[in-house]
Amino acid sequence: MRGLIAALAVLLTMSAPLASKEIQVGNDPGGRILDRKVQIEIANRTNARIHIVGDYCNSSCTMLLGADDVCVSSETLFGFHGPYRVNRTKMTENEFDQKSTSLATYYPRPIRNWFMSKARFVGPDEFLYVSGEYLISIGVQECV
Repeated sequence: MRGLIAALAVLLTMSAPLASKEIQVGNDPGGRILDRKVQIEIANRTNARIHIVGDYCNSSCTMLLGADDVCVSSETLFGFHGPYRVNRTKMTENEFDQKSTSLATYYPRPIRNWFMSKARFVGPDEFLYVSGEYLISIGVQECV
């Protein structure tokens, strides 16, 4: 499975137009973590800048904050929650800690610390929101 994902990432990287170095993301409800990891890897390999704009960026969309080159709109709201199983059965404490730590690696340090102390404890049907304006104030690049 990993080989297939890696091959897909390479194929997409090779087929990306050289002139296109910007990825616009907006009004993104989230999705599969694995898909988001691949998106970040492709953006990093192609030196693309991810622009997070729109009204919201929720769930796995927030992982994009960990891309090598990312900027955010001050108007965008970012919705965070903790990890959960697709079937929503309870994780063991160890599994929850491992998945939380893995997710946190995608966030810049101030967001990582906040995620680990607060946001990871929010269930999958709720969000803790921070504004793009706040993220900019703690060092995330603003889209201009």
